[in-house]
Amino acid sequence: MEIVQKSAPHLRKPNANVVRMMSDVAIALSPLVIFAIVQHGMQAFWILLVSVLSMVGTEYVYYQIIDKMNGEKFRINNKSFTIYNFSVVVSGLIYGLTLGDTVPLVVVAIGGIIGVFLAKLIFGGMGQNIFNIAAFARVFVVLAFGGAIAYEAFIDADAGATALGMLAGEARLDGPINDTYSYWTMFSGIGLPGSLGETSALLILVGGLYLFLRKSFDIFVPLTYVGTVFLLSLGVMVSTDAGWWFPATHVLAGGLMFAAVYMATDPITIPTTRPGRIYFAFGLGVVTFIIRLFGNLPEGVVFAILIMNMFVPAIDYHKWARNKFTVKSATIFSLVVIVTIILTAVGVNYV
Repeated sequence: MEIVQKSAPHLRKPNANVVRMMSDVAIALSPLVIFAIVQHGMQAFWILLVSVLSMVGTEYVYYQIIDKMNGEKFRINNKSFTIYNFSVVVSGLIYGLTLGDTVPLVVVAIGGIIGVFLAKLIFGGMGQNIFNIAAFARVFVVLAFGGAIAYEAFIDADAGATALGMLAGEARLDGPINDTYSYWTMFSGIGLPGSLGETSALLILVGGLYLFLRKSFDIFVPLTYVGTVFLLSLGVMVSTDAGWWFPATHVLAGGLMFAAVYMATDPITIPTTRPGRIYFAFGLGVVTFIIRLFGNLPEGVVFAILIMNMFVPAIDYHKWARNKFTVKSATIFSLVVIVTIILTAVGVNYV
């Protein structure tokens, strides 16, 4: 049997293609884009526009420079430019939707430029990058301009504390968040402070359903990711008598569902096998919850995505990567899940 080696994205269906897949993601994001503009005003529009243009423009200029260095004549229709398959546009939209509505536009632009350059272009372009571009750009902005995008500095001051922000630090188990934000508010996102694309769980699920029906992503990744956070928070709830508001808040509030549907499913930066993707998504859930519970940040999804991106080559290593679960691997994985839940539930009582 001939083995064909190709770079990512690895598409499982013969009739699948990058243009179709990325255009589906753009369509699935459109309700969130509209909701963000309606809820946050024209500032949301400008943030999304700058985030997309900064990434698109950076890629275009980069490939024009590369062509010039290779002695090629200037062409407006650059052969390496990926705007035609929507990949960089989708990355820009996702990046913009992870930001708050008061982030300065210059910060948005710098994050977009650095994100697409360091996370994509220097790796060799589409299919070569190991890090999720939008997550990389968001983390860069957090680390470089923390004061400009902090929940406390902007979102809290203007619109009230976010639901996850109220769970941060020593207040993480103090009382029901639904006393401040109802379950409907956290589910619908109407009037809920937070980043542009993270607040409406309802619209995120609508987009996820569309992608599932179009078979444009692996449904097991978001299910495993969200399910892991729910199980861990459920274990903490039982251990501390926190109440059902605790797991509900961790699932509905913050960027978990947005990241699970639109970032964790990135076909370029996730493992190629089904078991590998489930391990990857489980790791995402564990890292996210640990950051939320024991860290100083109210959110942890973008950091978790970048951390787990680094483990993808190891997960895909041919000596142990398998296309299907075996009885042995399923048993070991189940034990790891159980032990992780127990350790988290016990550990929260000693911090």
